[in-house]
Amino acid sequence: MRGQTIAALGFRAHTGWATVVAVTKDCDVLERRRIAYEPSSTRFVYHQAAEIDLRQAEDLIAAARDEAIAAAQREIQSLLAALTEKGMTVRAACVPAGNGKLPSALADILAAHSRIHAAEGVFYRDALVEACARLGLKVGRVPERDLRSLAAGALKVAPEKLTTRLQEMGKRLGPPWSEDQKLATLAALTALK
Repeated sequence: MRGQTIAALGFRAHTGWATVVAVTKDCDVLERRRIAYEPSSTRFVYHQAAEIDLRQAEDLIAAARDEAIAAAQREIQSLLAALTEKGMTVRAACVPAGNGKLPSALADILAAHSRIHAAEGVFYRDALVEACARLGLKVGRVPERDLRSLAAGALKVAPEKLTTRLQEMGKRLGPPWSEDQKLATLAALTALK
């Protein structure tokens, strides 16, 4: 479409909220936001699930998942509308994945506190993925630890040059420009390739 600039969204998820950055292939950061998509029942869904019986836990998690996805979808739709008004087209997003693998059985997850923490992270990242997919975005998933090398490859630059470019972007943009914004930017750049 003529007159439209193509951009992608990159995310850095936390428990109940995420940083999202919209970036063009020229490394122009169009938007930086903090979106909230915490379920009303509790932000720590799996921690609460560990305190109740398994059937109730399954119901709690399913309801919280639906609520988190709907909230994330509203937040992302608002961002997409703002970008469209500025003449931007967003077709892709990247939600970095964690590095571990969880058991498939809920009882096994709830049996270990470390798995409960991991499940919280998966829960919120998966809610972002589903919200983006429902909005028609192509969603990439790559391990967060690989973002720098993948973004450097997508831009065809050395990782050191990419680090310098990120620093320059931060100076130009001003705060906030923390690790969250940098990783979300790298995620968006991987989605543009």
